[in-house]
Amino acid sequence: MGRYAVILAAGKGTRMKSKRDDISKVSFPVLGRPMVRYVLEALKPLGLEKIVTVVGFGGEMTKSLVEDSSEVVWQKEQKGTGHAVMMAAPNLEMEDGETIICCGDTPLLTDKTLEALFNSHEANHNDLTILTAEVDNPYGYGRIVKKDGNVLRIVEQKDCSPDEAAIHEINAGVYIFDNKELFRDLKELKPNNAQGEYYLTDVIAMFVSAGKRVKTFSVADVNETMGVNDRYQLSKAAKIIRARINKKWMLSGVSIEDPDTTYIGPDAEIGQDTTIRPNSHILGHAKVGQGCVIGPDAYVEDVEIEDGEVIEFGYIRPEDEDED
Repeated sequence: MGRYAVILAAGKGTRMKSKRDDISKVSFPVLGRPMVRYVLEALKPLGLEKIVTVVGFGGEMTKSLVEDSSEVVWQKEQKGTGHAVMMAAPNLEMEDGETIICCGDTPLLTDKTLEALFNSHEANHNDLTILTAEVDNPYGYGRIVKKDGNVLRIVEQKDCSPDEAAIHEINAGVYIFDNKELFRDLKELKPNNAQGEYYLTDVIAMFVSAGKRVKTFSVADVNETMGVNDRYQLSKAAKIIRARINKKWMLSGVSIEDPDTTYIGPDAEIGQDTTIRPNSHILGHAKVGQGCVIGPDAYVEDVEIEDGEVIEFGYIRPEDEDED
């Protein structure tokens, strides 16, 4: 029994308001790392036998970002989430085990949460586990309707009765399915909606109707479920990730004088007893040694800084080093 993953990364991202047709939504960067790479990095520690990324709009760019860590399949027509997962059938439908499905525009997901989701799914012998969140204001989200702890259905906001609208447990859009059951039911999926699309949530309804074991797992930090659909949401995700990274380094022995004006990329390395002063950026694969002082007003990207160096009011990138 293996673990597998499907990343849905084919969407156009209309609300990003880009005029370029070669840019995919999931390629937009957060602190220098494309969104879809955050999802890949969260999946990597889970012991997955195979990751399949579904690409579409701007697909060549997305493919270039993931192909070192994932198989790639194409969704040539945008026919819904269920249709997107169908594209992975040639790669996965014969495998025994569980498949996690997540979106490439959710850079706040963590490996800790996804591992806990897998462990819950396996320990409870579920056929399907839905990642959910408890939120104070559930307006606009799909509600999780249950009976005796079992999922009955997911109801979208426009279809909610007054009782359903009062439910605070919402669908986070991450699922673990029994793999063979998933692809078996996908073959029976019909586009029973005005848009003529194939919805993955309809497969959930099929699991419930067949009496399969469908349960939920609630995420501890609701921020992890946030999808990025426009550039404002991109900035909100960046702020949360920046705070996570800064906290990690401060707890590891790095002094950051003003975390609100310090930007450290997810792939940077910083030695202990280094001090980072206000308005500083350490991005890309920068490697800063021990006991350094970076800033104020320093920009360091993709270079190595030796132990004890002081970089004030500086802008250092590889091409700048070559010029020296």
